[in-house]
Amino acid sequence: MHKLGTGRTGTVWLALHLGLEEYRAIKCVPRTCADYETFRREALILKELQHPGIPMIYDLEEDPEYFYLIEEYLQGYSLYTLIKCQGTLKQADAVRYGMQICGLVEYMHSACKQPILYLDLQPHNLIICNGTVKLIDFDHAASCLDANQEEQRYGTVGCAAPEQYTSDGILDQRTDVYAIGAVLRFMLTGTLKQGVFAPQIVTEPLQSIIEKCMEPNMDRRYESAKELNSVLRRLCIRELTVNNDHRAGPSLIINLAGVRPGAGITHLSLGLLHFLTIQGYEVLYEEHNRSQAVRTLARQVNARPDRRGIYSVNGCFMKPWYGPAVRLEEPLDFSVVLRDYGTDWKLLLEESARDHVLVTAVTDSAWEACYIQRAVSALMDQQDLYKGKKAVFIFRHAGQGYSGRRFHIRDWNGLLKQSLLYRSPEYRDPFSRDRSTQLFFRSLWDGISGEAGTERSKRGWLKGWDTAKGAVLRAAGTLRPDAGSSGSSEREGERG
Repeated sequence: MHKLGTGRTGTVWLALHLGLEEYRAIKCVPRTCADYETFRREALILKELQHPGIPMIYDLEEDPEYFYLIEEYLQGYSLYTLIKCQGTLKQADAVRYGMQICGLVEYMHSACKQPILYLDLQPHNLIICNGTVKLIDFDHAASCLDANQEEQRYGTVGCAAPEQYTSDGILDQRTDVYAIGAVLRFMLTGTLKQGVFAPQIVTEPLQSIIEKCMEPNMDRRYESAKELNSVLRRLCIRELTVNNDHRAGPSLIINLAGVRPGAGITHLSLGLLHFLTIQGYEVLYEEHNRSQAVRTLARQVNARPDRRGIYSVNGCFMKPWYGPAVRLEEPLDFSVVLRDYGTDWKLLLEESARDHVLVTAVTDSAWEACYIQRAVSALMDQQDLYKGKKAVFIFRHAGQGYSGRRFHIRDWNGLLKQSLLYRSPEYRDPFSRDRSTQLFFRSLWDGISGEAGTERSKRGWLKGWDTAKGAVLRAAGTLRPDAGSSGSSEREGERG
């Protein structure tokens, strides 16, 4: 048993069903906190709601001390955790999540004869599972009729509508619409406190939408989550152009390889996978080597593959190496694919000619210069294929002489359009969420994707560092006498 979290009324535990070898979430509520009928009402509501964004209920149990609600376990991170760890979302992502939330609330309002009001929509109760929003914790949900007959009302400060603070205020679908507006505000500002939006964060049309959702007078709000969803969708089409959206185009394939065994390319790949997943990207890690890392991780959490051979581990999607003879259904629903080639540069160069990003992990030691030379040589041998494309070199185990920021090397005799170099911080767990690791992956992703760097990445990872530059230039110079620094430039904070 592993504790997943504690709420106002009880504690949720992660448990393994021994017979089916599947995980379950068990909500334990002390009898002193709730009577059986109140607890049973939550179970009955979940039983009526059959939606992929709402957990399935399996059973209801009790003993002399506790009530137990056994539910489907949803792997992912709460919206609150996502924002607090990674910072506020871009407007396009906030609108996309907002439309998903509207869809969930709209379903609850229309699934039964009486609309079911959620009444506690807030960041802790929204789980992001590989870019999909799911809703948990239904202990305050009630039919519209029952909600208006309750003597006591509950809600979360900053998300609860004004009518929830009075015993005689009418509660209806617009009460949940108010909370959707509060969640949209939280995704964009990182706070539930009301205040003035900064124009560089939120455009005027979206600000107007949020303000209408959160009108104190419920008659001035949107009539329903369905209406709000339509408004957000029109905004998405009109202003947040699909062409600039990171999920609209074909998958970005990032090929990763290390210069030698132990350089840490799989560790790096899994760290990037975890970072992008909790950012809300649909991302898949593909193992193109024989390390068996995916199966090892899957065994630790008793994960099983889906029909495409993909495992879900810690909320991240991973596909192990099945060998060239196995043909599985191609996963087409991922916006980013990370291909880990281990140290097999030959296979990488054979398979990745059509792709645009190559990432290699190196270590900076004098006796390992030959490995860097070999990597640069392999790329130079294929310069006709990679001309105009992007390569990234990541130095691990680097000394304190590295300031840990990025610089550019342009045009090694036409080899690459530009190359980016980074120093990776030391981290034991690729699924870690400590600040320095997350800042590193944010800066790395900004460089790979070409997205504008945030203020956080500028502080931590975007200043030139001569030691790493010298290592690669020396390697390049060993192979090409004229491949020195004439084609290089160094700028602090410049985009990739």
